[in-house]
Amino acid sequence: MSDAPTSRPVHVRTIRVEVAEAGDHELDVTATLVDERPAGNPKWFGATPPRVIHDMRLALRIRHPDLVITAVRSEMASHPYTICPDALPPLEQLVGLSIARGFTREVNERFGRQRGCAHFTALIHALAPAVRQGTGVAFADRPRPSPSDQWFVNTCQAWREDGPLHRLIQVGDEAGLRALSAFPPDPEAPG
Repeated sequence: MSDAPTSRPVHVRTIRVEVAEAGDHELDVTATLVDERPAGNPKWFGATPPRVIHDMRLALRIRHPDLVITAVRSEMASHPYTICPDALPPLEQLVGLSIARGFTREVNERFGRQRGCAHFTALIHALAPAVRQGTGVAFADRPRPSPSDQWFVNTCQAWREDGPLHRLIQVGDEAGLRALSAFPPDPEAPG
């Protein structure tokens, strides 16, 4: 990458995912994708598009602990073609899916390439890990994951199978996990 003064953004994509508690056993997830052209847009088929090309929202209700999607709402506030909103009704196919192992494959099979909207597919892919992380916060008072539900293993180098974090969680060594934490210890935390 260059820090040259002539560098200027021509396309900016922002994805935001918010996970909120929605009762004792549910989460509300709101995800947005916004594509902007900060430098302006060239003529596009004889028209000048707006600065915001895509502004899409997806809202899900997710049941805990199985992480099954129970409701879907979607909208496009901005899109480049009149036929783009045709991609909204098929998103109802998310209802009944669990955000667990195999979720990405299922999403790709249902919405990949010509079967859906590439932008919504990217948004769905981005929200799944946020849901898993939000679940850990929203339901932190629930029992820790069992060895069979360690979805996070092999999701990154830090949680690689048989790596230091994985070994510590396998033996239930919370003190060891705290010792590897990048966050300062909470003086009010027990133990």
